[in-house]
Amino acid sequence: MIRLLVVEDEPLARQHLAGLLAEFPGVEVVAQAANVREALAAVAAHRPDALFADIELPGIRGTELPALLPEPRPAIVFVTAYPQHAIEAFAGGAVHYLLKPISRVGIAQALSRIRPKDDPLQQAWLRIPVRRRSGTRLLDPGEVEALVADLGDCSAWTAEGRLPVDGTLAHWEERLAGHGFLRVHRNALVRLGAVRELADGDELVLGTGRIAISRRRMEEVQRALGL
Repeated sequence: MIRLLVVEDEPLARQHLAGLLAEFPGVEVVAQAANVREALAAVAAHRPDALFADIELPGIRGTELPALLPEPRPAIVFVTAYPQHAIEAFAGGAVHYLLKPISRVGIAQALSRIRPKDDPLQQAWLRIPVRRRSGTRLLDPGEVEALVADLGDCSAWTAEGRLPVDGTLAHWEERLAGHGFLRVHRNALVRLGAVRELADGDELVLGTGRIAISRRRMEEVQRALGL
């Protein structure tokens, strides 16, 4: 479990961020604060593992927080609408810099900077956000058979159909390392556990469709499938 403090002066933005964070497994938002003074009091009372803090706060700016925190200091993720503050944020000891409007992909990236890469929570946190008419749904990687790019747009092949995904294929190749996905073509990542058949020697058969294997990746794919 990772315990977080949200520091944001706008109530709706604060509640929205806290809600998004709470969607991730192993995450608990233990407190919220509207300014630096409240944040320091919350840190003393709750001892969070990390802070998600806005930079533009009333009174004392968020970038002044690191110098005021007691040791051992919690990790800090700065949240802001202004990209020009990145250098200042990292100079102050931030582990990540999250730009508004905040996305679930961005939050997942931020959480991954807080824990070591070999932490089991890294695997548990990962979700693939797909867009549906009713809103964004977070899928467990095991619910996705393949991620396919078409003219830059990425889609997830699922039992519900082919659903749009935020982020590039390269981004997801990195994020899904360790989840059983393999690049089989420049435009496709496939979850090996979803492969039902190797047809005609160069095509993977999934429950949701067929994907061709590029020549340069054929040997790696065959080795991964134990062929």
